[in-house]
Amino acid sequence: MSLKEKSDEANSDDEPLVHDDKSVDELSILKNELEDVKDKLARSMADLDNFKKRIERDREQQNLKSKGLAVLKFLEVVELIDKASNSDYPDLASAVEGIGGIQKFTKSFLESMKVERFNPVDEPFDFRFHEALTTVVNEEIEPHTIVDVIQAGYLIEGELLRPAKVVVSKKEEKKEQEEEKGE
Repeated sequence: MSLKEKSDEANSDDEPLVHDDKSVDELSILKNELEDVKDKLARSMADLDNFKKRIERDREQQNLKSKGLAVLKFLEVVELIDKASNSDYPDLASAVEGIGGIQKFTKSFLESMKVERFNPVDEPFDFRFHEALTTVVNEEIEPHTIVDVIQAGYLIEGELLRPAKVVVSKKEEKKEQEEEKGE
């Protein structure tokens, strides 16, 4: 068989390579749909990015506004202290009365901000609310009991704002070691 005959035979065995107009149209439609989906995805991603930026901007503005309101109220305290320090008090009682007024005002300021002071003397030590500055040996009190408060703690709306700085009781080390061995 000649080369030409082999070529003709091979061509007759294959089905003709004719593109169906229907499949071309479907492919074109699918390509267009893919481009539309890509475009929508890109727009959605841009919208999401813009939304995140707007939320962050709004959060920063809200924080600034909250700080401003707190500072505005605190400025009244600062002005009262300035006025008191520049006043000529005729006697000690007048000075003490002025300081008492400032103290009342600061307490009402803290209450308006929902800030609560706590003084945990005689309470068990709790690392979540207390910061132990030192310990003292005291055989008359249960170990790990707060015996003195160096600096009061504060809560804001029930959440810890600042832990109380405290002195905590402990047993004498010899007795502690003996009790641990005995257990």
